[in-house]
Amino acid sequence: MWSGDRARVLVTAAAAVVVGVPAFGAEDLAALNVQGQRGQSADQTRRDRYECHNWAIEQSGQTPIAVPANNEQSSEAKASQRAERINRALHGAAMGAGLGGFVRAVQHEDPGQGMLAGAAVGAVIGAATAGRSPGGSEAAEPEGPSDYLRALTACLTGRGYTVAMLTPTSAPLTASR
Repeated sequence: MWSGDRARVLVTAAAAVVVGVPAFGAEDLAALNVQGQRGQSADQTRRDRYECHNWAIEQSGQTPIAVPANNEQSSEAKASQRAERINRALHGAAMGAGLGGFVRAVQHEDPGQGMLAGAAVGAVIGAATAGRSPGGSEAAEPEGPSDYLRALTACLTGRGYTVAMLTPTSAPLTASR
């Protein structure tokens, strides 16, 4: 049987997840490291990067999303994301409480304890899945580099540069010729 302290810990952990789940951002093109292999000057590198940027937009049909300074989102986007996370946590808590109470009642145990545990688990799952569903307010995180980034990398590599970009979720993306 669960103690009251244990139930409070679960509910507190669920609340922490609701507020603390990080949001994912766009590719940070400022993290793109372009190194010349043929002794290109800084001015030549800037020109090549600009020309390759325009070519990549033309080839991919995509314009890169500008990442806000310090990887911060606008306050409106943060508020929308937080509202969705809280909404999902509340729905998850309600569903978890119902299911937990039902399971404990079937086991001929105290359904109140099952409701507490189910609410905590449901809130955590609900908050963690915010923004991940096809009907969510945010688009799904792309699996790999965008078409624009692949085109930009191909152009710069063809002009004699080594291109590396450290992605937040994986090893560095590198290309060279």
